[in-house]
Amino acid sequence: MDFLDNLTSEALDFDYILSNIKTLTPYGKTYKEQLRPYLPGEEESLVRELDKIDSVMKYLRDSEFKKDIKGILVHIKDLRTSVKRTMEGSVLNEVELFELKNFIFFLRDLETIIKKYKLDQFEDIEIKRIEKLEKLLDPEDTKIWTFYIYDVYSDELKRIRGQKRQTEKQIKVEKKALKVKIKEELQLDLRPDGTLVISKEDADNLKLVEKHPNLSYVSETYMNVKFTIKPTEEISELDRKLSHLKEREELEEFKIRERLSGEIANCKKSLFRNMASIGKLDLILGKAQYAVDIGGVRPKISENYHIYIENGRHPKVEEFLSKKGLQFTPITIDLAKGVTCITGANMGGKTISLKLVGLLVTMAQYGLFVPAEKMSLGLSNFVSTSIGDMQSTDKGLSTFGGEIKLVQEAIMKADKRGLILVDELARGTNPDEGYAISKAVVKDLKDKDSITLVTTHYDNIANLEGVLHLQVVGLSKIDFDVLDSELKDVDADKMDIINRFMDYRLKVVERTSEVPRDAINIARLMGLEEKIIEDALKILEEK
Repeated sequence: MDFLDNLTSEALDFDYILSNIKTLTPYGKTYKEQLRPYLPGEEESLVRELDKIDSVMKYLRDSEFKKDIKGILVHIKDLRTSVKRTMEGSVLNEVELFELKNFIFFLRDLETIIKKYKLDQFEDIEIKRIEKLEKLLDPEDTKIWTFYIYDVYSDELKRIRGQKRQTEKQIKVEKKALKVKIKEELQLDLRPDGTLVISKEDADNLKLVEKHPNLSYVSETYMNVKFTIKPTEEISELDRKLSHLKEREELEEFKIRERLSGEIANCKKSLFRNMASIGKLDLILGKAQYAVDIGGVRPKISENYHIYIENGRHPKVEEFLSKKGLQFTPITIDLAKGVTCITGANMGGKTISLKLVGLLVTMAQYGLFVPAEKMSLGLSNFVSTSIGDMQSTDKGLSTFGGEIKLVQEAIMKADKRGLILVDELARGTNPDEGYAISKAVVKDLKDKDSITLVTTHYDNIANLEGVLHLQVVGLSKIDFDVLDSELKDVDADKMDIINRFMDYRLKVVERTSEVPRDAINIARLMGLEEKIIEDALKILEEK
């Protein structure tokens, strides 16, 4: 049984939350991709995860710490493949050895930062320098980040490179002497690259150059002929010697890289442990930073199955409203096993309240702080939703059919302690049948082991024994004269004004409470003819 299916994740905007948790390393990205919820029975593990976030949040207030830690994490590369290659007996090339040397230096610097800021340590996060590999990849202790196959790795390599340098020097001397000789004999200047260009009109010099034993033809144009120095036997012999030395050098360097690769393979446990620790720390820092960004609080985890949210906010909706100059109205809600119904007019924020509950529960169970003043909850085995247009064209289902399919799937697992969220149940069919189906579904779910939150237009559904009825406060406490005067502004956006005056908070409703008239009030404010409004009020009174 999945905790969260794709449809529910999309409905709750959970992917939006995950996209705002930033990781800086490939290892942190891997752990983020592997995120899973903590389920009933894993309360202690979840508490430990929240402890870690709590612990590092205080360090994020230190700009120097953030600068220091980010300066390292952003440069860390994914070297898991290189280490695995050494375990298979492969020989690393110089680029891979350079990257590993950098990683080893990053470990050293991370350990220094952790000690400098006295960062709290956790049993599964231990970043520790590997001094053996520091000495191996920086044998001369230069502290320089570049990598080179040093002479100190092998006496044989040192001898070969010495002979190679001497041979290169001899070749240079011989070539210089040959250029001087040619210049003296021909009284002509050679180019720095050892070539000589003669005009075709200069027939005398062209004839001399063509006959010279140390020059050979290269190419020509319609104006000039190009020659280059022909190596002497001495130079050719030195070139052959140099080529042989280079081959010996490459072979010796390969042997050294082979030995270094073997030593790296021997340190695989330390390397992978550090990579894992970096990934976990990176993800914890990402979670903590997001908690700071949203003003999040630590949810209190309980074995008692309930959900309590005090002044909770939906981050994506809050961001959307903020761009329009509007404020999100925080929601407080207390839910226990059984069914809770939310009623109120459209525009009353019922769906947002539903999504908010599902999102904050999901965030908490994924080990995140939540956007609220307080939250406590018992863990759910699943979160299931029926929100929005459930039409399924690929299966030939109508909106109502798709909706009922999801509700039935939720009912089938309702005895397994989960959170069920249903928005405007049976809205896709006629009102009489919709009311009957809605009431029957609520009646079935109210005694189940899950927490069910339903939004509905049908007030009578919420009047069932054992069902908690919540109602959007709406426009019930608004001075309509003030609101009406603002709406008379011809340039005003009426929807935005009504949203600003709407009170989205929830209140508990007793069975005898009067049915709110927000829908009629909104219709009047949006300009529906007064005679229609009066007829609607009469019909409501006659019902």
